[in-house]
Amino acid sequence: MKIHALITAVASLVSLVGSLIANLAAHDSLLLIALTVLFVQWHAQRRRQIRSMEQQENLATMRSLSEEVALLTCSEVANRHPELRCELHIFERTVVRCLADAHHGRPGAPSLSTIQRCVRVIAPPLLLAVQTYDDKVTLQSACRQFRHMSQRLLPKIADNNLAADTQFAINGKLSNRRQPSLAPR
Repeated sequence: MKIHALITAVASLVSLVGSLIANLAAHDSLLLIALTVLFVQWHAQRRRQIRSMEQQENLATMRSLSEEVALLTCSEVANRHPELRCELHIFERTVVRCLADAHHGRPGAPSLSTIQRCVRVIAPPLLLAVQTYDDKVTLQSACRQFRHMSQRLLPKIADNNLAADTQFAINGKLSNRRQPSLAPR
């Protein structure tokens, strides 16, 4: 009987220890699951914050680019040369359109860095050259280069009708669309 009682006591002790280990393991696994869920939530929130900050930075860059291109259009050099002012207005409309396409995530929209390069790196030296040399050859070259930049940005616009309408303004050709007439029918 003593052996039987000893075996029963050992079995109950093993059962108790096993039960405690199982409870600890279950407790630890629940704790691990809770920590994992909290980490995933924190990581998702952090990603949302980073994405939001990137969007705000992009919007600020877009606003400053549209302001800079508008300032190019109303510069003193542009006011002295009507053909340059015309090209700058076309360039401004193209840049604003491309910024809107990039903001809305339209496929084919040029990247923000491409637009930035055109507005901040290429355009100011062109106007400076026209201002410095103030001759017809430099003026024509600057007009050609602004036209070329506008055309380079335009083909990336996915909506063909809008690209064609702006292309009309750049090439100076008549549109194939029917113009409304004032004459009675």
